[in-house]
Amino acid sequence: MIVSAARTAVATARKGTLANTSAETLALAVLKEVVARSGVAPDRVDDVILAESLYGGGAVARHAAVEAGMTKAGGMALNRHCAGSLTSVGLAAAQVMSGMETFIVAGGVMSISTAPKMQRRVPGTEDVQDFWMPPTHPDSPEAPNLDMSITVGWNTARAAGLTREEQDAWAVRSHQRAIAAIDAGYFNQQIVPVQALMPDGSTVAFKVDEHPRRDRPSRNSPR
Repeated sequence: MIVSAARTAVATARKGTLANTSAETLALAVLKEVVARSGVAPDRVDDVILAESLYGGGAVARHAAVEAGMTKAGGMALNRHCAGSLTSVGLAAAQVMSGMETFIVAGGVMSISTAPKMQRRVPGTEDVQDFWMPPTHPDSPEAPNLDMSITVGWNTARAAGLTREEQDAWAVRSHQRAIAAIDAGYFNQQIVPVQALMPDGSTVAFKVDEHPRRDRPSRNSPR
């Protein structure tokens, strides 16, 4: 049974309001709020499972759990990349259903703006390769490992027989609906405000999704 859920607002990577706010800060804010909403005492949380794709190791889940006073929760970093949060929830559900655990917080956290860049020493040399991607993500023209618009978006569209025009119309409609939902306050209850760090050292309360575009699409776009 899911007894509580919450999220932060979504920001634009590298140039949005959360550009200087770490994944640890985001995870802690949501973790504390979602447990408070559940009514479960923090010390009764058995585990925290958070997907954290390409975040450089460690365990954001364990860090957030300790900072939130859930010192008995082990904290698991799940690295499935796409849809990792769904895997976290499924794994938590399976453990509860099996009787292994009683209360688990599951989800995911990602900060593209503050994620580390990987590098490694080239085997057999002293040279260091910057912006290294693991060999599990081979690069090719058909599936660039850093361009999901091709590896997932365009290749899936071709397989499903979707045209570029149909995709554009869908994207326009999605932005229109997102803006309408924001203006109507539909997301207010699910969003946890975050104190976002600004370049000058000040902070601002970030609580409204900023990624949906207001300047585009126009009123004449397909609905």
